[in-house]
Amino acid sequence: MSITAFLKKYSSHKELRSVAIYTFSNFFNKGVSFLLLFYFTRVLSESDYGMLSLFSNSILFLMPFISMGILQSVKSDFFKMDKSDFRSFFSTILLLPIIITVLSIALLFLLKEPLTAWLHFPAVFIWVIPVVSLFAFLNEQLFILLRNNEKPIAYFVLSSGRLLIEFGLAILLISCFDFNWLGRMSGYFVSYFVMALYAFYYFNKNSYIFGKLKMHYVREELLYSVPIIVLQLSFFSMGASAVYWLQYFTNDLAEVGIFNIAVTFGSIVNVFCSALLQYVQPKIYSLLSEEKINANAIKKQFWMYGGLLLLFTILIIAAVPVAYTLYMKASYLTGMKYYYFFCLGQFFWGIAFFFCSFLLYYKLKKKLLFFSTSAILISTLCNYFFIKEGGSMGGALASMCSYFIVMVIAFVLVRKQILPILQSKNS
Repeated sequence: MSITAFLKKYSSHKELRSVAIYTFSNFFNKGVSFLLLFYFTRVLSESDYGMLSLFSNSILFLMPFISMGILQSVKSDFFKMDKSDFRSFFSTILLLPIIITVLSIALLFLLKEPLTAWLHFPAVFIWVIPVVSLFAFLNEQLFILLRNNEKPIAYFVLSSGRLLIEFGLAILLISCFDFNWLGRMSGYFVSYFVMALYAFYYFNKNSYIFGKLKMHYVREELLYSVPIIVLQLSFFSMGASAVYWLQYFTNDLAEVGIFNIAVTFGSIVNVFCSALLQYVQPKIYSLLSEEKINANAIKKQFWMYGGLLLLFTILIIAAVPVAYTLYMKASYLTGMKYYYFFCLGQFFWGIAFFFCSFLLYYKLKKKLLFFSTSAILISTLCNYFFIKEGGSMGGALASMCSYFIVMVIAFVLVRKQILPILQSKNS
């Protein structure tokens, strides 16, 4: 079969087309953000970037408490409940982030003086950070429902539109009005505000809100939120904490910089993995919610996901060294000797998170909490001992080893759910 005939045959395949759109959306948005870094580093000072880092990291810290376990619950309960029950569920739990946002503003106001003294916290951050965190939560909630409803085109248009508003306004305010870091923050705020407005329109249009408020949903979510928050902390520990250990043991910012560039290129595998999961995870949840579970269909999704992830990992391992050689400064080339370990680690993490989908769907809270705390402990121990002895190479090995161990733990925790599916015979 010729390449033209192959593309013609599979371009009309609904599932492959959806995967392609989600993948392209993720890479397009990440690519635009990456390329515009060159512009922002030229027009903003180091202190501006310090202020923006304070802003963005504060949002990252607050987001787990705003979102709790709601995003994961909506992913799975959307397929478990009928339309009336889901409307009541969604209407009830949507109040929790709003309440937490108000409490966060009050808490930040009480801590205004120490935050200003210790972190040079601008007064505007007191209300902007919690509000933008709420807008970001609504943005993610919207995209989850779009994926669950299998609307890849709308997903692409809205995600790209938000990015266009964010960066377009930021460039305008910085270049034409000299707003500096405030211009960048304004673009972020306005883009998420617009998406929050559209999110409410979409929720209302599809009858997801203004249902009956039921307190038992609140109790369930509060219990479920604990392991989810710990899970999100485990993501930080597995993915971002190594640079702090490296700086602690080497006290060499140059080595940390080279190490972080290698981590960034390795994380391309994670971007692809996330794009695949945006299609595969709702599909798995839909199949699991059926009265009679179609094991063969789920197994097909797993082999498609794992096969594409493996193929992409091999492709990136082969392609990125060429980019390193052509476009990176010579001083960064030493990072190539441990870049490969990051790619393998991200592959293991991609498989682990597929297994975690079953923990999240069935809301196995104790197992999820065990998985998350294990991930934090394993990554901490691996980073401490490997980086202490081997520096950057030790950090790369720690990343690969910790992700592999976590993958094994994830499989063990869901073996009762996953083994019957993987061992089922095709009908």
